[in-house]
Amino acid sequence: MNITIVNFKGGVGKSMIAHQLITGFGFYGYEIDPYGSLSDRLPERVERIDIQQKYLNKPSNETIFDFGGFDDIKLDQAISYSDLIIIPFIPTLETIQGTVDTLVRVASANKPILMVPNMSQKENDISDAKFVFEETLGYEIEMFSIPMSVALQTAINENSSIVELSKQVGIKAYAYKKSSKLIYDLHATIREYENL
Repeated sequence: MNITIVNFKGGVGKSMIAHQLITGFGFYGYEIDPYGSLSDRLPERVERIDIQQKYLNKPSNETIFDFGGFDDIKLDQAISYSDLIIIPFIPTLETIQGTVDTLVRVASANKPILMVPNMSQKENDISDAKFVFEETLGYEIEMFSIPMSVALQTAINENSSIVELSKQVGIKAYAYKKSSKLIYDLHATIREYENL
C-alpha cells in the first residue's frame, strides 16, 4: 500500500504522521520537502527527493510520499502510485483555505482522501471544516481526528515510534499508550482503503 501525505499549508502534521507510520508499521518514505527532516531522522527508511528531480520511481515497498507545503510536478506521480491521499490540517480558520486549495488540487485524481484534523481541540471546529470540505467537493469525506498530544511530539523528538514508547513502564507509559492506540486506529483506518 502506498500513501501520499500532502497539504500546501505547512506545520499541519504531515511529517509527524509519516514518521509514525514509517517507524511503527514498516513503511518506507520518500521526502519531497527541501526543508524536511524525515530523511535525516530515518536515513535507512526515508529517501530525500531533490526538488529539481522530475520523476519518482514506482515504489517496490509500501511507501509514504511526504510532501512539503507546496505544489510540485511529482505530486501527480505520487498520487498515481498511491492507494490513499491523507490531508492533515489544523482545524482553524487560518488553515482551512490552504487545505481547501490542496483538496481541490488532488480531488481530480479520483483517489480516496482521508482528512486528518490534527491537534484538534474543539469538535465544532472539525465539524465546520468538514462542512466546508464537503461543500467544496460535493460529496462526503472521511475524517480521522488526532487530538493535541504531547506524547506524539515526544515520540518525534526522540525519533521513536509511539508504538515502541507505549511499551515502557511507569507514569509516562499511560500517555504513550493512549497516543499509541490512536496511531494504531489511524493505521487500521488506512488499511481499510487498501485495494479499493
